[in-house]
Amino acid sequence: MKLNYSFLFAIPLALILIMDQMFIELASPNDEMGQGALLNMIVKGMAGVSILYCCLFFKRMSNYMKFAFFLLMLYVGALAFESKYFYGSFMVYPHVFVKVLIFAYSFFVYTFYKGNYHLNMKHIVWFILAGFWLNVLLVNPHTLSVSAFTNHERGVYSTSVYMLVVPFLYFLSNYFYNGKFMSLFWSFFVLFAIFFFQHRTVWISTAFVLVVYYLLIRLKTDKPINFLTKLLPIGTIVGVLAIIASGFILSIHPEIIDKVQESFSDIENFESQGTGGWRYQQWLSYLPFIQDNFLLGMRFEGFELPIQFYRDDIDAPVFEDGNGHHFHSFYVEIFFYTGLIGFLLYLLIGLYPIVKAIRQRVLTINQIILVAFVSSGFIFGISYVLPVFFYGVLGWAIAAIEMEKVTYSTFVRESGMRMKARRLDRKQELQTL
Repeated sequence: MKLNYSFLFAIPLALILIMDQMFIELASPNDEMGQGALLNMIVKGMAGVSILYCCLFFKRMSNYMKFAFFLLMLYVGALAFESKYFYGSFMVYPHVFVKVLIFAYSFFVYTFYKGNYHLNMKHIVWFILAGFWLNVLLVNPHTLSVSAFTNHERGVYSTSVYMLVVPFLYFLSNYFYNGKFMSLFWSFFVLFAIFFFQHRTVWISTAFVLVVYYLLIRLKTDKPINFLTKLLPIGTIVGVLAIIASGFILSIHPEIIDKVQESFSDIENFESQGTGGWRYQQWLSYLPFIQDNFLLGMRFEGFELPIQFYRDDIDAPVFEDGNGHHFHSFYVEIFFYTGLIGFLLYLLIGLYPIVKAIRQRVLTINQIILVAFVSSGFIFGISYVLPVFFYGVLGWAIAAIEMEKVTYSTFVRESGMRMKARRLDRKQELQTL
């Protein structure tokens, strides 16, 4: 029997994915201090490995990515020089360095797959699902109940649920293009999990992803889909079954309806209700410091700044001083610590696959899935700091955009040449007649 070793090419990306909290909890369950120490060790270690690997295989990068990587290293070097000059140490507060060193994960994944583009999305999808459900069943089994849903005991972190968007798009595409009904079942199953764990930001991000996915399918593929024909028959059956099942469940647990209504109400009134109001107050607390340091950010002074976000009930800081500031928004964090310069460094890679996809005439299904997901980071980042795994998927998306376009551009060029040849043959035939 011949073994397929292609799954080995998933390892570099998996090294980034395992830094998500659901994998960290599996490695050290019920030990928050141990989880923090483990994550801290992996984050720093992988940052060093990523930079070293990118330097060794720098020539693999496209000219644009070489330029972006050079600017990132220039910024990190400037931070190290500032740290040495003012504090006598090249890395006085690693917490600050990580805010930009995390970008190196994208370059690492991109550089590896630029030279070894043999990654099968199926392997990543099942790796994510295995990690997610092992976490739920072994570490957070209490979350699988109606009472957990109605009491908002989510258990699973928002970043872990957000990761499920990739499998959801994969199974949905597998149904659309291969007609596999089992894939449709899996897509509904994953979508239900996204809904059940009640991270409203993930709900909104998923809706945004579907809009981008639909537009890219309609405008950027040579394999158009009749969504109505594909979804109407199955959607009708699933809809009827869902209504029957939900009617039975809701008759026993009517409080579910109240909980869903409350969640949507929190989305509509984010400034005053739910965790959205909490984030809004945090943003207002740090806005003056962001405005005063808009271009360069506060960097090390930001780390030393006392916590500005206070609890009204006890008039005390929400977090402990001396451990940095823990923001619930990518935009607040990046502008607070690194200012506009740091945000532009992110945009250099964050927008790159999206702009390339818009300019490219035809996209593969892999490219569409990855670009749609990466675009949702601009939505998810409003309420949460972008998770570590996101940067790995971003690097994968950039590699896919640069590598897979060769096949399609060649296909388009050859198709055009064949059409031109047929027109010439036809013209000659008419002249002969």
